[in-house]
Amino acid sequence: MKKIGLYILVSIAGLLMSCSKEYEGVFEQAPDEKTSAVLSEYKEALLSSPNGWIVDYYPNPEILGGFTFVFKFDEKGTVKMNWGYRNQDDVEALYSLKMVEAPILSFDTYSIFTKMKDPDMGVYGKGFGGDNEFVFLRMSPNKDTIYLRERLGKKDPMVLVKAGATTWNDIKSYPAMCSILQRTEEKVVPFYYNLTVEGWSSPVTMTYFDDQQQVNLFFKENGKDTIVSMGINFTADGFQLHHALERNGIKVRSFKYDEALNQHTVVDNGVTGRFSYSTTCASVAKGAAEEFFGKGNFGTMESRLSAKMMSTFANLNPDSKLKDCGYSAYGTSWANDFQINFEDYSRAKMNIANYEITSENTVVLHFGSYYSWDNGKSQALMETPLGQQFRDLLFSPKGWTVVPVSFVQYGAQCAFVSNEDPEMYIFFL
Repeated sequence: MKKIGLYILVSIAGLLMSCSKEYEGVFEQAPDEKTSAVLSEYKEALLSSPNGWIVDYYPNPEILGGFTFVFKFDEKGTVKMNWGYRNQDDVEALYSLKMVEAPILSFDTYSIFTKMKDPDMGVYGKGFGGDNEFVFLRMSPNKDTIYLRERLGKKDPMVLVKAGATTWNDIKSYPAMCSILQRTEEKVVPFYYNLTVEGWSSPVTMTYFDDQQQVNLFFKENGKDTIVSMGINFTADGFQLHHALERNGIKVRSFKYDEALNQHTVVDNGVTGRFSYSTTCASVAKGAAEEFFGKGNFGTMESRLSAKMMSTFANLNPDSKLKDCGYSAYGTSWANDFQINFEDYSRAKMNIANYEITSENTVVLHFGSYYSWDNGKSQALMETPLGQQFRDLLFSPKGWTVVPVSFVQYGAQCAFVSNEDPEMYIFFL
């Protein structure tokens, strides 16, 4: 009887082992089949768009704005791409789809897209952030939108949207939209670029920092001076904030440039508003004067003048056109040297004896002396009618308003706006 029982147990064990192996094979194959099906579905979707895909990508939204790319994937593992940051010809890179912990789209070779991770850019050894591997999350029912996220798990998703017939051509206009905010080819306008929105109690002043595609938004909130910094991405006819700015329950995010009026109009549904040039700043940048000029260590020879300053003082030097200006800061006082540079590399140079910080964001400069090393040329130029006008502007008792463009932790830059005439200003870069 015991032998029969033992035989039955052995038989059952053998049967179970046989079944186990059979089912083990099934379960080994099922995930592979499922993986293959999932990857095939996503690859089929990537290849399905005749014009490729467009994406606004924020590689590091904490310190960097967005970059718009267009992609066209092919069956052989090559992706053609371009971007809106700089005008250039289309480039190619390699891509692949694979399954790790989830289905992954991988950009496998260096390109304008993976440039954000270049350790020689941005933060030393890290670049500007971003990733070259992205987890597929889902697709829209009609498969015209694909949702991904960085494999490293950043908050910002990457959303591929089917490109239109004109997308590859439209992206070539993005750098022009950047130039408008950068003000490199501006008309004679006051410095302040203010956003007014119906339903908001006060305007918002904006400055733009091209190197990181970020804006600073200055406004009063509940009577307090407020600064919000965030990234933006450009469109074919304007720009868009990384996320909506909400005040009094009204949100704004998207803007279209109106060339005839030289302003940006709000295009969010149900909202009426516009950016336009103004002679007044919406909010005080607290501590700006001390931050940029009170520490005695902020100097530059790379300064850009407003259109009105360039046109007004173009003929200051009869031998050469005006180019730009700059200053040097030494010791514990503000700039010892202020110089006006001309295209033939000559300059008019003077000493600033001292400065006064007359408010949180206002500085008044005091003249010191001319330099004798140039045999009196600086003094001769500055004593002409145009030179005297420049000197009166620079040393006006009304002073200059200091407006941050970028902050010290990212490489301080500011605008120096005349309180005599807000169409006269200097970008200290």
